[in-house]
Amino acid sequence: MFVGLNSSFLIHLVRHTAVNKFLILVAVLVLISIYPSTISIMSARKVGLADFISEEQYQHERKVKNLLKRHADISPDDLQRLARCIVKNAMSKKLDPRLVAAVIVVESRGNPTAMSSSKSVGLMQIHVPTWASEVDFTEKNPFDPEVNIDIGTDILASYINRSKDLESALFAYVGAEDPATSQYVSKVLEIYGSH
Repeated sequence: MFVGLNSSFLIHLVRHTAVNKFLILVAVLVLISIYPSTISIMSARKVGLADFISEEQYQHERKVKNLLKRHADISPDDLQRLARCIVKNAMSKKLDPRLVAAVIVVESRGNPTAMSSSKSVGLMQIHVPTWASEVDFTEKNPFDPEVNIDIGTDILASYINRSKDLESALFAYVGAEDPATSQYVSKVLEIYGSH
């Protein structure tokens, strides 16, 4: 049996749909006026909140990228990722990111798979025999740039805090037997001081 279209039902449906949309709009506007940060946070998440950095971090990244471009052979694809990692770790440990970049240039020329005859590995040439008692290298891969820079900046920061003198801290970092014959510190400081 066909009843046909019920005009009063259609009018009721349209009216309530319009009322519901209006009530939702009012609720959103009230929410925005009470909590304006809600909308900006939600929209920032859509574009990737992790991609936003402070002006200070941006300036440090720019300086680190320029230093690495001049003194190391790093592909353009890896340059941004490496600069961001250096800045993040250096700033969290209250180190100058350019100093960390200078250490990386002298230690490995920016090669994350660098390995020395003395069993130092990665970008910051972490000496595995020395640090194996403090770092579980079965859990943390020292060839991973993020891990290597995290460990290396921890070590460098501890030496700087202990010695309160940058040259002494750099000699301790490299493990120089005879600081008088080592060119390491002068190379790091030369690169660190270059603009």
